[in-house]
Amino acid sequence: MGGGKTYNLRECLLRERCLEKNNDTLIGDKPLHKIQIHNRLVSLLTTGHFVGPSSSAIAHFTGPPYHQFSTSQDPKDLTIMITLTLLHYHHTPVHLINTHNREICVIEALATVDISGSGMNQKARRRSPRLEDVPELMHGIQSRLSLREAACTSVLSKSWLHAWSTIPNLRFHIQDKMKLVDMERTLIRYFDNNIPFQRFELDIDIKNQEAASLTEKWIRSVATKTCLKELSLTICPSGASLDLPAEILSGKNLTKIRVSAANSAVRMTTNRHPECVSLRELHLSRVRISEELLHAIFSSCSLLKKIELIVCSKDLKTIKVKNLPCLSHLQIVTSDRGSTAFEISHVQNLRFFGCNVRIMNRVHKRRGPLINSHSISLGSSVTDLTLGGGMIRDNDSLDMINKLGLPFLKSLTLDMACWALGSFHFTSTSINRFSMLGCSSKLLDMVHVTAPKLLFFSLTGKIIPSLLFPYSNLEQIEFRMGLHMDELDASFFLKMREAFMLSRKCKVIITTFNYNVPLPLEINIDDLRTRLLFPPAINVQQVLFKTIGDECTWERSQFFDAFFEICHPDHISIWPDSMLKHNNHFCKFMLREVLERNKNKPATTSYWPSYLKNVQIKQPHNREWETLTDSHTSFLEGLTPEFRLTWC
Repeated sequence: MGGGKTYNLRECLLRERCLEKNNDTLIGDKPLHKIQIHNRLVSLLTTGHFVGPSSSAIAHFTGPPYHQFSTSQDPKDLTIMITLTLLHYHHTPVHLINTHNREICVIEALATVDISGSGMNQKARRRSPRLEDVPELMHGIQSRLSLREAACTSVLSKSWLHAWSTIPNLRFHIQDKMKLVDMERTLIRYFDNNIPFQRFELDIDIKNQEAASLTEKWIRSVATKTCLKELSLTICPSGASLDLPAEILSGKNLTKIRVSAANSAVRMTTNRHPECVSLRELHLSRVRISEELLHAIFSSCSLLKKIELIVCSKDLKTIKVKNLPCLSHLQIVTSDRGSTAFEISHVQNLRFFGCNVRIMNRVHKRRGPLINSHSISLGSSVTDLTLGGGMIRDNDSLDMINKLGLPFLKSLTLDMACWALGSFHFTSTSINRFSMLGCSSKLLDMVHVTAPKLLFFSLTGKIIPSLLFPYSNLEQIEFRMGLHMDELDASFFLKMREAFMLSRKCKVIITTFNYNVPLPLEINIDDLRTRLLFPPAINVQQVLFKTIGDECTWERSQFFDAFFEICHPDHISIWPDSMLKHNNHFCKFMLREVLERNKNKPATTSYWPSYLKNVQIKQPHNREWETLTDSHTSFLEGLTPEFRLTWC
């Protein structure tokens, strides 16, 4: 089955009104008649995932009250379509078929169906449950739409208006005083009418102390509600400081606390013992918290499964995470030159551990190791490990990883920003994914990894060292490069070409920077060809080019001459310059180089466009591939086209 057309919310609302006089369910202009009965709507609204039978299980029915909606789009798009389809056909059961990822997954919207296929009489239809009869489903749909889209549903019927006015998930994005008044009005209505809510999300810019005091007041009122299960605060105090009320830790039914601040002007303080004994997730980002309070939370909330502390160590000398048997995810990021020590133990069910000691001062980056100040015992269940900054500096740091004793470790990510040696040697008998971030120092010239089970390798940075992976059968290599054009030379392309030989598939993401006056790129292409020992790689499946403040990259054909000398990629995606949004020159470049065959080049010179059989382009709003022609020049500005190249 093919995927159906996607309509945005406005189009769907107009379409719904046009269909009011028609009894058929339509996609395009074709009536739908294939139906599969499967009670999956509740699962969809609860999890957002699609699990259904195979296409061979599809039953065939004709005529109302059976309807089908088919889409190959992502879950969010499907949810919007489900909403508007159900709004129109609220008197009969509606069935929806999703063909996402070529799997036909079917959801029954409402449950009364005659599986014999003979249809239902009018009396039975009148007894059929309607979507309006199940407000929980309406709340579930609204919760999975964006705030604006969810608000739009309130104009469709009284039932939807009532659902919107009693939605248990409150979301507020406040940038000015008027919206703060709107939030007050909504909360007063909820409190006065005793309307329960389970989730409270607030994203607010605080520009003065008056707004800070008002925000503290309403957070205190919300936090005292016993019905509250999830509290999420994103605070940008640009003109004031804010103290989170002590009541934030008093909710006995609270399962999730998430507080993110734009700076350290948000403090979490309390003189009472935390009572949030049901807490499962704690995320604090740039929030000042005392060592005593943090450890009191950990000791009181033994059911914690996920902890994330992002740059919260300004007032902490030691972070102790102990005796949390349910903890499966722990991430700690500090930016204090390593002055905060870590004590981690008795976390036997930990699966993910991430620790990054950010050191901003270059003088301190490569001074002695910080690992000796930490006492870390992660247990034997960890499968995903991420370390960086001051934690990864030299061979002693790598020895620490081995001493942790992680027999089931599968994924390892290392931030190399503070690496102080010219070579990197690491051995693991268990990992199958390895990622290196922040590879920017030219001092690092060789990476040697002995990992017989390794299948995936990713490198992010400015340089490509020589790569050695003996005993590994890599399935994919991924490069994410941030390049200054004036620093490139032939050796960069030579090392990348050698790296392509290490894996069956390759992916390349290149971002170029040039904030100054554009400089000419000088690469001797003839010398590069002479030094290349292998023909262009054909295992590069995907390439993404991005620019930042570098309008003239696409005019420098030498960069692409060199790149296409080392590989012939199948698929290229282009993003407009992030600073010059209106510019996207790659299509012009392809038109000039490919269609005109670069007439200025000597005919005797072997040149990459001569190896191209065909170039196709796909625009964001048109999912069909088209052969590249001069007519596509007018579609450049601000778009993100994709190219498919067929090589000789």
